[in-house]
Amino acid sequence: MDTKKKDIQKAKNGYIELCRFLFCVMIVIHHNAQDFETGTILPSGFVAVEFFFFISGAMAMRHIAREKREISGKMRYAVDYTLNKIKRIFPYAACGTLAAYIWRIISVRNFSADMVHELAILPFELFFLPMGGVIPVRLDLFMNAPLWYVSAMMFTLPLIVYLCLKAGDVFQCYIVWFVPVLIHGWMILHMGGSWPWGETTPVGYSALLVAFSNLTLGFGIYLASVRLSEKKFGMPVKILLTVAELAGIALCFVFAASEPNAYTFETVIAFLALSLTITLSGVSYTGKLHGRIFEWLGKLSLPIYCVHWWTGQIIQVYLYSFSYPARIVFILAACAAWSILMIFAFDGIRKLWSRKRAVS
Repeated sequence: MDTKKKDIQKAKNGYIELCRFLFCVMIVIHHNAQDFETGTILPSGFVAVEFFFFISGAMAMRHIAREKREISGKMRYAVDYTLNKIKRIFPYAACGTLAAYIWRIISVRNFSADMVHELAILPFELFFLPMGGVIPVRLDLFMNAPLWYVSAMMFTLPLIVYLCLKAGDVFQCYIVWFVPVLIHGWMILHMGGSWPWGETTPVGYSALLVAFSNLTLGFGIYLASVRLSEKKFGMPVKILLTVAELAGIALCFVFAASEPNAYTFETVIAFLALSLTITLSGVSYTGKLHGRIFEWLGKLSLPIYCVHWWTGQIIQVYLYSFSYPARIVFILAACAAWSILMIFAFDGIRKLWSRKRAVS
């Protein structure tokens, strides 16, 4: 019994893993459910990216909070932590990006000088550099455009982790609560909304502002969840918290199906932040959700995100005669199949590498 309890405690939160998958599906639909007459069925599906920023920030804060040793080289620690996250993403992203470029080369019948310029973008995409300001941020230049999210995180997360380590009191008592609000407000007033990712601002592309504010807020979500976890609640309150938690996620999907509006968007992500605070605190009933199926769904979300853009484009080209609901099903099935192959391939390579190192 004790062993079983320990296994459950070590298991990933099945609800979070399920949410990862559902929000990943939201992004796939947002990018690919296009119809010339009716438009997309999830015009505001970009709200899913906020979920991933929040989770990434919260997991970073949890990692730092659990660090027992004294950290001397704080910037080095921040960079190493970020690179370790990027290293887990890189195989799937690189495989997806290379496949996209290969398909692009094969599909072009008449090779021209323009193709040279397209291929020159490949190194920047492979190493997550689009948000560095070296190349213009245009969707038509990228074969794997959604990876702007990873690029923006790579540039901003080290700074956030460093601030957390270097100025912990200021960071935890002020920055995590007020800086995201200031950034969101500035973007609304100057750009009409706080979700644009490819706009040029005085401090670089707006994606860097989005990443910095929402990753930082993710740190605050974890801190708030720790405070909430210290409270003792009875069954009626736990039920209410669970309902509020689920409602926050449901609200995101309702918003995704509507036209974007600045202040509506801010309200939705505020409820999303509240929902994740409840989830991470463990005071609701969703914390009891465990199982391999949920872990697998969560595991699939990363490779699906890395390959869905070009997979969607290919299917849109060759299956254009099908209605877009049918095309979405094909795209999701193709992304899932491609992702499962990558997972088994890369897991196998890692195991072989570990055995080789153990023998040597």
